[in-house]
Amino acid sequence: MTTLTNQITIAAPRGAVWQALTGLDLLGQYDPGVRSSQLVGEQASGLGAQRRCDLRPAGWFIERVAAWQPEEALAFELVTCSFPVSSLRHDYTLTQAADHTVVTQMMTYELKYGLAGKALDVAVMRRQWDRGIKGFLHGLQQHVQAQHAAPTPE
Repeated sequence: MTTLTNQITIAAPRGAVWQALTGLDLLGQYDPGVRSSQLVGEQASGLGAQRRCDLRPAGWFIERVAAWQPEEALAFELVTCSFPVSSLRHDYTLTQAADHTVVTQMMTYELKYGLAGKALDVAVMRRQWDRGIKGFLHGLQQHVQAQHAAPTPE
């Protein structure tokens, strides 16, 4: 298993960050690596809700919500995908600090193909996924801060 941990500070309250992360069909609006995301099934939120994401430039995955603690913790686990991955889980922790929220993401995964998969991970996948996570977190930060800063209609 490989674990990647990334963190970002977002100038918005936890509720605003939570709202963005749990809009399961809205991921494509702020993740530059995602072309589109859509709900799978009728459940839109909470434990067990699923989404399919189509990626740029190619590929797809389906994931389900594996942990749901409103405004505190959220996790997604892989159901299936077009990549050589046997398991993958993203865990998010949201921590409120004064006028901002710290989002910590821990991604744990294992590739298929035994030793060949481990070599692929070291040579390519780990860096690509870490870069993708950083892009996702930066997109989340920009999206939430823009939404939070938007003037409210009177």
